[in-house]
Amino acid sequence: MKTLERPRRTSGGRGLFTSFHPGSHYVSTIDEVRALVDVVITQGSFAFDVETVGVLSHHPDLTEQVDQQVKTHVEALTSTSDAITDRARENKEQAMTKTIALDPKRNEVIWVGIATNGYSWAIPVGHPCGEVLVPEEVGNGSTIPPTGHRKILKSGDESLAKARYHIPAVFADPPAQLSRAEVFEALKPIFFDHSLVKVGHNVKFDARTIAKYYGELPVGPLHDTMLVQHALDENISSFRLTSLISTNFGEHNPYSKHGKVGANISTTPFSIACNYVHLDARWTWMLYQKLIRGLTNPLRQVVEQDVRVLEVLMDMEDIGMQVDSKGLASLGEELDSKMTDVHSEITAITYPGFNPDSVKDKRLFLFSAKRDGGLGLKPNKETEKGQASVDHDSLRAMEHKHPIIPLFLNWAEYKKMKSTYVDGLLEKTNKGRLHPNFHLHRTSTGRLSSSDPNLQNVPRDSSIRGLFKADDNSLLIVADYDQIELRIMAMFSKDENMMEIFTKGIDIHTGAASLLFDKPVAEITKDERQLGKSANFLTAYGGGASKLSATSGVTLTKAREIINQYYEQFDGLSLWKHKVVMQAKKDGYVTTISGRRRRLPDINSNKDDLRSRAERQAVNAIVQGSASDICKKAMIKVHPKVRSFGGKLLVQVHDELVVNVPDNDRVDYYSGIIKEEMGHGKDLNNVPIVVSSQSGYTWSEAK
Repeated sequence: MKTLERPRRTSGGRGLFTSFHPGSHYVSTIDEVRALVDVVITQGSFAFDVETVGVLSHHPDLTEQVDQQVKTHVEALTSTSDAITDRARENKEQAMTKTIALDPKRNEVIWVGIATNGYSWAIPVGHPCGEVLVPEEVGNGSTIPPTGHRKILKSGDESLAKARYHIPAVFADPPAQLSRAEVFEALKPIFFDHSLVKVGHNVKFDARTIAKYYGELPVGPLHDTMLVQHALDENISSFRLTSLISTNFGEHNPYSKHGKVGANISTTPFSIACNYVHLDARWTWMLYQKLIRGLTNPLRQVVEQDVRVLEVLMDMEDIGMQVDSKGLASLGEELDSKMTDVHSEITAITYPGFNPDSVKDKRLFLFSAKRDGGLGLKPNKETEKGQASVDHDSLRAMEHKHPIIPLFLNWAEYKKMKSTYVDGLLEKTNKGRLHPNFHLHRTSTGRLSSSDPNLQNVPRDSSIRGLFKADDNSLLIVADYDQIELRIMAMFSKDENMMEIFTKGIDIHTGAASLLFDKPVAEITKDERQLGKSANFLTAYGGGASKLSATSGVTLTKAREIINQYYEQFDGLSLWKHKVVMQAKKDGYVTTISGRRRRLPDINSNKDDLRSRAERQAVNAIVQGSASDICKKAMIKVHPKVRSFGGKLLVQVHDELVVNVPDNDRVDYYSGIIKEEMGHGKDLNNVPIVVSSQSGYTWSEAK
């Protein structure tokens, strides 16, 4: 084992090991890797972390994307030059390189950090630089750059103007390092041993990153410090490693000397990078040890469930979902055309230069007096600062007042679809697939969230979902729970009318309307069912008559009558909600069906607005959190079942699972298996669970 400074070594196992004190010690031989493997196996658990870089030249599709970005950027400029183009390219390439470094399917590992009781190891496998020979030089614009780093004038001379500049550091060559192939082969016994607990901070990223060197994902159990912390306190402001260390170790900052250099690891001196790798692995291990000691049942069971879900999510992320890239590009062209037409119509009504993205322009045109060139309309509502609102809801409420308002709404809709669901998705495709990130710690209720891209937020509009498709020779099955949150309320509240509606298999919204309007179920109209639906959800989550009036179009007086009637008919629900709030005031938290806690620091606040919000959150957390618990358990069951017949679990959208299955005459059988594992036909605390499913070649066809 080599060191750039004075080594600290302890012996044991098959060779020499870096002690638990971080320093610039690094593993340099395969024998040392094998020796650390022996130590980890004897300990039974370990933390690991990888440092990664992006290499743009290894990805021709992304190089092409950068070329297009530079072209689009330069074409939008009023004037340009070679220097401007070069600077634009440099910025785009730097941004793309950082993106690649954070993509487990594309990035490249240059360090592996491992820690366990009493030990930490740093293994370099491609760090590009040694120690600094000449420090970097940065000018902030107050001085003339050194010669060779100045702007070139048209005359060919160097400009003597003050300007910003950056001269990169000059590094010595790095020390000899092991190859990734030999290191990961030697580490395979610890990553594929089911008896070893593998710990990480955002462990999905590290596990998926190293999976490409094995051709498969590491096996569980995989534990994540963020999940344990979330079970203990979901309200903390940040789940970054530095924040959790500070929270749990008396505001200590182990990175105070050199900072968190991970984002710039490839331009960090070897010794500093090595020390950083030790710190990341070591503190991930120490944090996990401290957090896990604070877990007691039922929170320990909550974490155990999330650990199993995490392994399912890793597989889902790694598989990804196929998307029609050509179809997306075609939709983008169609949206561009629509935006051009709408912009022309807006300009014809307003004036040349009007910006439909500008809040100020829209506000002035809509609400200024006619003598000042405006329309003189009365705003629907005001912002917190007392200005006329032009947000979506305000414009939607006013769209009948002038033909330009629907144009504003169309413009915003087309632009969002283009930027988010066309350009945004195309940028993230990898060989025709999208690989989203699913998060278990980003919501206070334990509900899953998604990002990069957020597939849980893809519009149900067929023009978008129709471009997500099954694999070749496959079908998509979409299975979702029927009114799971309302069933959970019935389960907890034991409200007689609600229980009867579900037990008899009556549509809950039609059943609610039947009680509200004192009419037989068979005579309920479509509009009455919609009012029943609105009342169900508004009362469930703390909405009142004002919101019911705004969303349904009924008068405020009528909305109050409906709300009052609702609480009379479902008095057991009202009583349960009251008990929930009272218990929350006593305990400071509420508990979901699996035992997850939602802590409510404002539940006893003296401020009415904070207390009221906490009271609504108390009910919402039990309902939404329990629905999430049920769906997570379903994922744990469905995942191995669908794999057994060649299927793939692709996406979870709250109460919906999207599964890719072979396209053959057994699709109905596959659907039945999926529904059975999700609990269809079973009672949960005397409330029947109903799961519906459909299939198709695209997401829109299957939903």
